[in-house]
Amino acid sequence: MGARYTDTGKERRRLRAEMHGVKAVVQVGKAGLEAAVIESARQAIEARELIKISVGKSCEVPARELAEQLAGALEAEVIEVKGRSAILFRPQSSPGGVRRDSPLASELRDQ
Repeated sequence: MGARYTDTGKERRRLRAEMHGVKAVVQVGKAGLEAAVIESARQAIEARELIKISVGKSCEVPARELAEQLAGALEAEVIEVKGRSAILFRPQSSPGGVRRDSPLASELRDQ
C-alpha cells in the first residue's frame, strides 16, 4: 500500500475535485505495470503531484489493485479509484530528495 499524505476526508475530497474533468496522463494496457509505465508515472507525479491513471479493458489486474501497486512503487497515496481510473497524490520532493510541503499540501493543511 502507498504512503499516506492526507489526514482528512476533506483534503482527499479537495484533491478529487481538482482532478475532475482532467484526462489521464498515464495509461496502463494489457501488459500491466511494466518498467516503462512506472517510469512514466514517476515523471508525471514528480512534475504534477496529482496524476490520474487509466486502466485499459484488456488489463487483467483490477484497477484498485493496480493503483495500490503503482502507489507503492511511487511512494504515493491512492486518493480515489473509480471504475478503471485512479488518482494518485505525492507532494513534490526538493532537489535533494527530501520531502517538503508543496504549495498544494500547505494550502490543504491551512483550511
